[in-house]
Amino acid sequence: MGSRLFIIGIQEDTLESLKVQMEYIFGATLMVSGVTLKDLTYESIRKTDVVLLSSPEIHPIVKPFLHDSCRTIAAKRTVNIVKLKELMHLEAGSKFMVVNDNPSSTRETCDDLKNVLPGHNFFPYRENELIPEDVDCIVTPGETGLIPAEGYKTFDIGPRVISIETVMELEKAFHIHIEESLLMQYYIRTMVQLTEKRSERPGRVIENQNKKRTFEWISTKSPLMEATLTIARQMARGSHTLHITGTAGAGKQMLAEMMHNASSYNGLPFYVYSTADKDPLLIENELFGKNGGEGALNETIRGTLYIKNVESLPYQLQNRLADFLEKGIDNSEIRLMTSSNEDLKHLYDEDIISSKLHLYLSPHILSIPSLAERKEDIPILIDSFKKHFEREELNFSKEAMDAFTKYAWPGNVRELYNLISYCVCLDQHYIDIDSLPIFFKGNQNSAGATFRKGQLPDSEEIVGKIEKHGFLSESIKILKVYQVGKQENVAYGRGRVRELLNKEGINMTDQQLRLRIDILNQLGLLNVRVGRAGTTISEKGEQFLEEQN
Repeated sequence: MGSRLFIIGIQEDTLESLKVQMEYIFGATLMVSGVTLKDLTYESIRKTDVVLLSSPEIHPIVKPFLHDSCRTIAAKRTVNIVKLKELMHLEAGSKFMVVNDNPSSTRETCDDLKNVLPGHNFFPYRENELIPEDVDCIVTPGETGLIPAEGYKTFDIGPRVISIETVMELEKAFHIHIEESLLMQYYIRTMVQLTEKRSERPGRVIENQNKKRTFEWISTKSPLMEATLTIARQMARGSHTLHITGTAGAGKQMLAEMMHNASSYNGLPFYVYSTADKDPLLIENELFGKNGGEGALNETIRGTLYIKNVESLPYQLQNRLADFLEKGIDNSEIRLMTSSNEDLKHLYDEDIISSKLHLYLSPHILSIPSLAERKEDIPILIDSFKKHFEREELNFSKEAMDAFTKYAWPGNVRELYNLISYCVCLDQHYIDIDSLPIFFKGNQNSAGATFRKGQLPDSEEIVGKIEKHGFLSESIKILKVYQVGKQENVAYGRGRVRELLNKEGINMTDQQLRLRIDILNQLGLLNVRVGRAGTTISEKGEQFLEEQN
């Protein structure tokens, strides 16, 4: 078996982008494969592989999984200059705040942008710092979910690409002889191809993603999680369509796979298809087939097809999926599972899920609890991750474990895994509170601290910062609207907030409301969430209202 280029990345979208880039350049001569850190196992990597890491920081994590014979290369990454066209045409001297997934990557992105566009000003966003008032725009390499504020023009320049230096290093590692001028042409072509709309790229054939995980893999002390697993075991025995709900990172795909392996389909493939962040035309082509051709639904002859983020399907495609279920509901060779990040009834009530699809998905729903609802499992999960990384000697201080318990874990089990991965990279045997990353420590107040009346530490400072923008009374009204929403267990979008403010005699444009919400979010008084999740008042925001009464 020949050498293979095996890429290891942290996030799925980044990994996919790097794989596509390498396939464009080396696909004619090399087999290109890859896996995320989350799914890395001892069987993933072959002895003859050349391993390409998406960043040098993950090497300590990956090292236990590598064979001695494997050559490992840490990719140098850079921005895709083809995606910078819009930035090039902006007025010289524009000031950009750069948002990326960690401080190191953010600094590297800033440096790359400064080198390519020296006429503009770029500076890194730092967690929990107020955004300077003279910022013109925000730029991010594919990390739109981390943007801390609304109301700013945002440029998503796409994931950073592998640099030409790394491409040349790979050419030498595989003893591929390509003239430098030709290799550069290939490289430039990939920059253009990676900017194409996803709908213009050929659909990828679904693959069997069964990692043979079973219910025995899960240990829990949570009564809520135990109840979920009991129901899951019962539901696994049938052949009917299943729908799993749970916030992002809670483990929906893993649970679906475990149910597949506990069912009569356990000897058949477990196919996974995600609709998230895809163009509707691409979804239609990949899921249903183009012009009557084969799509994922038709390619799945036997086994389980798990469709993630079903709420991202446009209405028309939801109804086509419902039609498929209606026609193929008696086919015992195929089982369909779907999932969503929000409650199915809520999606139906908000007209996000069609009544036709809801009819087929609603009879068999399983909800998986978030990590915040099962915090007693945090020590168990940490022990599991340490074992996975072969770092069972790693210990955490009482203060660090207390911080884990207080934290809200918006990213669920996936976020905890990433945090333990970070700690493993530190190559320390003992982790105290000061060793935890800034992005985690910076959220401790909002996650676990409590404020009593008269004890909000920065109340006067908050008032000063709000008054600097001249709308203290309006900001208090906005907070009161969100407080009512929280009491009614409702997360409001901006449209609803404007409507409620109008009833109070306060009229403002969408842009004005964006600015006020942005300031309140920066001050920690609101929890602004991207997408349909809406915005809620924070505990700190409620205490601030008490201070103003």
